[in-house]
Amino acid sequence: MRPLVLLLRLRYRLLWAQVRLRNGKLALFFLGYLLVCLVAAVLALGAFGTALASIRLGKSEMVARAALGATYLLAIVASVVLGFGADAVFTDSFLRRYPLSDVVSLVGRHFVAVLEPLWILVAAFNLGLAAGFHILGGASLWGAVPAALLLTLTNYLLARVVSSLIRHIMATRTGPPILILLVMLLFAAPAALTPVVAHHSGVLTAVLAVLQFTPPFAAAAIVAGAPALRASAWMLHLVACCGALTAVLVWVDRWPSPGKTAAGAQASWNSSCDRIASYFGPTLGPLMGKVLRYYARSPQLRFNYPAAALSLAFFGWSHRAHPADSFLMAVGVVSAVGGISMGALPLNIFGFDGNGFRRYFLLPVSAAAVLGATALVPLLLGAAVVPISLALWLATTPMRLDLRMTVMLFSSGFGGVFLFQALGLWVSLFSPRRIDFYATFGNKLSFAANATIAAAVLAFCGLSGALPALSLRAVMSHWWIAPLGLLVTSAFYLVTLRAGAGILEARREGMISTIERGY
Repeated sequence: MRPLVLLLRLRYRLLWAQVRLRNGKLALFFLGYLLVCLVAAVLALGAFGTALASIRLGKSEMVARAALGATYLLAIVASVVLGFGADAVFTDSFLRRYPLSDVVSLVGRHFVAVLEPLWILVAAFNLGLAAGFHILGGASLWGAVPAALLLTLTNYLLARVVSSLIRHIMATRTGPPILILLVMLLFAAPAALTPVVAHHSGVLTAVLAVLQFTPPFAAAAIVAGAPALRASAWMLHLVACCGALTAVLVWVDRWPSPGKTAAGAQASWNSSCDRIASYFGPTLGPLMGKVLRYYARSPQLRFNYPAAALSLAFFGWSHRAHPADSFLMAVGVVSAVGGISMGALPLNIFGFDGNGFRRYFLLPVSAAAVLGATALVPLLLGAAVVPISLALWLATTPMRLDLRMTVMLFSSGFGGVFLFQALGLWVSLFSPRRIDFYATFGNKLSFAANATIAAAVLAFCGLSGALPALSLRAVMSHWWIAPLGLLVTSAFYLVTLRAGAGILEARREGMISTIERGY
């Protein structure tokens, strides 16, 4: 027990050091962002009144299922995608420096990780919900509290299993398309099952019968005050889920670590990237060839680019029964595909170079040429995905476009690319961060980059949700706003590019220090 306590003390000392740098700011921002969204949803839907009314009508288990299930999924997303508390803090190679047995090393890694702030918050929410149901006449605390703790433990174990599997999948050549297919199927399932459920009530019953064996539904039955025999059975079920997930996690942890190098790769000086870049002249050509090769080999681009191209077609397929709504939704969605196709790369265009960033200033070219070549590649790649995504959308939507609709779609798409790339340049110049080239998921960006992503997602969701709420006639009467927005965003990008060269020259020493220091 003493080694575990020492590891825990060491972890929280490191965590406190990180809080003073950036992780604490990111966590506070993320929690504040979720709190704002939660308050907005509660005010819009009257969730508290509905929940209390459902409990009084004897539907407390349904409310508990919704609350615990939503928290369960949100914690997994926060862990796997955003990188909060997903990975074990101490690796095997680090713990081998201490006189620990294999069992103590394994337990120590996950004992310290499960006490990360994210999982403490999830446990606090689950315990608070259990206490609330107890006050309202649900289960006793002797049963609800262990259920809440076991639910939190299964949540952590599942997040660790998913993050480990994704890391191994993305390390293979066929991993990104496989993961994209799985994500598309996951998001397409609700849209595909909705009409089936509407016409066949037995399907919903079958789905709920399967979901009741999941940890959130099992814990909800205990928290809502199930009879003693049924509650005991669900408690054993939660214990069995913990044991099964632990076995799977131990098995996955024993897999060899995915490699990050390509041993024996030969250098090529006349690749397709170099031939494409040669059209931009002798000054920008060599730099753009290097940057283009960099993007072509990036795991983020291999995952995000096809996903962005298919996202508009997916939304169009889900709205195929209402062509007008599909068009209005497409105007909002296409504004984001160019940005999300690049992942986090445009928000940190120099941070992925690491120690190689200082080499830019050893070249016989100006800072304007360095910034222009580095910024032009993601702009062109992001702009190229706009017509591809629109073509795929037209293939899945029975919609006939006139000239004004076509202008709106392309203006919205290219305008979103210019705006996102311009904001990314400002963030890259004033808030760079050293990032692992092979990172696909996880929250390693600066606070400004995370704030930009959150604002972009909020604006994207608001635009794609607000436009279908309007009539097609009302939107088409103001079609000129889209091309005007394109002119404004393109001018903003050109001004940013022109001013950014001087900023890069003035801040290069500070940027080199920040990127090489790693924080």
